[in-house]
Amino acid sequence: MRSTTLLAIFALAVSVSAAPYVQRPVRGPTRRPSPFPPRQTNVSAGGSCDLSATAQPANTLPVVSSGLQLALIAAGTGTQNYTCANSSSTTLPVAIGAVASLTNASCAVASGNLGSINEDAAAIGMHFFVDSTTPDFDIIGLGNTELKKNAAMTAPAESDGSVDVPWLKLVAQTAGTTSAVKEVYRLVTKGGTAPATCEGQDPAAVVQVDYQAQYWFYVSTAEVAARRKRAAIKARGN
Repeated sequence: MRSTTLLAIFALAVSVSAAPYVQRPVRGPTRRPSPFPPRQTNVSAGGSCDLSATAQPANTLPVVSSGLQLALIAAGTGTQNYTCANSSSTTLPVAIGAVASLTNASCAVASGNLGSINEDAAAIGMHFFVDSTTPDFDIIGLGNTELKKNAAMTAPAESDGSVDVPWLKLVAQTAGTTSAVKEVYRLVTKGGTAPATCEGQDPAAVVQVDYQAQYWFYVSTAEVAARRKRAAIKARGN
């Protein structure tokens, strides 16, 4: 799917205000992965990059499970979304998920040349929520992954005193998942924090707060190997 179409879906999704969560975008034929989807290619102007030695920024989240390898680092840009039951100064906004466009930032992070988290590249997929507690990542070359939050930590303090949304570890769910992705980490977040209270907010509206984050995708090495074997057998049969 062309990035312009993907971004148009993104704009449509974040405009939804009456739903209990940000609605899942409709996935067209080119977004639906084949039984053996190709890997997301991690390349830069200088060639491909090796993620095998790329370490996460220091954090206190549970470590990556055994048998998994880093396949992709995506830069996400979008909104964290909240609702208010009323406009009282004592009512707290309730989180209802996020919507973000994703770009491939693997080589930029691996080389230490990320600079800005908002990479100038074509979108490779979307991040949205299936329901208020189930984040979804639909990525060209990896497939679709539905997850649940496993752990969270407070984002490192900013020098200007601003507060960012927490860093997370997410674990894939069997239902709704077509990819070999098993764990996703949300790291290096910027913005996205809810207003302190609902004072002055329209109870009928979705409060959208801009945010950015890195998403680190870890796939099962055994499952990837099995998929490649099946693909090779299928190719020989043709």
